[in-house]
Amino acid sequence: MMIFRQIISKSGGCATYIFGCTQAGELFVVDPRYEMVDEIVRLAQDLGNMKIAYIIDTHTHADHLSGVKKLQALTNANIYYHEESQVKFKVERIKDGEEIKAGNVKIKVIHTPGHTPDSISVLVYDKRRDDSWNEPWAVLTGDTLFVGGVGRIDIGGENAEENLYYSLAKLKGLPDYVEIYPTHTAGSVCGVGISGKPSSTIGFEKRFNTLFRINEKDEFINRVREVKISKPKEFDEYIRKNLEGVI
Repeated sequence: MMIFRQIISKSGGCATYIFGCTQAGELFVVDPRYEMVDEIVRLAQDLGNMKIAYIIDTHTHADHLSGVKKLQALTNANIYYHEESQVKFKVERIKDGEEIKAGNVKIKVIHTPGHTPDSISVLVYDKRRDDSWNEPWAVLTGDTLFVGGVGRIDIGGENAEENLYYSLAKLKGLPDYVEIYPTHTAGSVCGVGISGKPSSTIGFEKRFNTLFRINEKDEFINRVREVKISKPKEFDEYIRKNLEGVI
């Protein structure tokens, strides 16, 4: 059986995902917030002492402290970042299209830069629902695509607007029924117009998400550039600490 849990922080709208296969006894943890690590460990224990085996950050977070190093110290799990990441501690560097399997659960990495250069989205597959492993049922979109919004681009580096356009095009190419689970809900400063709803589908966002439904590149870039949001002063400090790794 597949386990899938979403934990949303009490402040900042941060979402962490814990999922895996009971047969394999292994769990993936995606985007653990530092303050939520103890809760994540307790959940793994409550699920029958399942092993936290894979820890993934979808990007270098700017609005909160990542809990990847703290969680690794408690579980001895591997940490995964995209190969573009500038983290200064030891991690497994994953590439676009790379897959990891744990029993009946598989993930596939999609490089989706724009919000940050190292941003990824994570496709989730359940073999019990599709023996062929060809049909994802969900995608964890990090801060690339939100319910009702898209990621801010002022920390995205060179050509952030164009990169975000092509990243969203990759997600737009997924089947409409694929569920999306972003790393933030309403209350986050990582995007504009983010809904309080914690999940959606590709099809719903293509119809109702103002920026996601734009197909023409120049129009998208112009609209994204029109969005003016101030950069919180704590962003640079969080980025520095997350690149160094906090335990």
